[in-house]
Amino acid sequence: MKRHLPIALALGILLPTLTGCIYSREITHIRQDVEKILDARFEREFVMTVGPRMFRTASWIAGRVPDVYAQMASDYVREIDKVKVGVYRVEDHPRTTELRMEKVRRFSRSGWETLARVEDAGDNVWVLYREKYDNVRDMLVLVLSNDELVIVKVEGHLNELVRLAAADAAFFKDLSDL
Repeated sequence: MKRHLPIALALGILLPTLTGCIYSREITHIRQDVEKILDARFEREFVMTVGPRMFRTASWIAGRVPDVYAQMASDYVREIDKVKVGVYRVEDHPRTTELRMEKVRRFSRSGWETLARVEDAGDNVWVLYREKYDNVRDMLVLVLSNDELVIVKVEGHLNELVRLAAADAAFFKDLSDL
């Protein structure tokens, strides 16, 4: 019994924070849409979802550390609800890099807008966002290189996250002027 107590205690502490899963249907659907648009094929290497409990726990822990950077991290993490990540190996290279997400019904119907598209030395990056009640609630980043596709979706209070980052940038600028 004593031998199992530390394991049971560790599981009791960790399980409530481990709300992530190894599979994300949404990320898989996005990969399939990208495959159709680009006429390519991608093989899954890694897919994971990290949920709100993990972010709340991380925020709580960072908030108790007596360090200004930890406090700032706590504030940032508190605004994130969920992160979904998918990493895929390129099996059949795309015939084009003209990814027009607005032509995909799933995206246009759900209110996704393209914020930026960057092409640099063979890497292509698309940043999309979605608003809810005049606030940015979701951001989707797709990165396509010669050997992999990375899909990251962040859900949360992203307007507040940007506001915090801007305030912190002003704070650090004031410190550097001293």
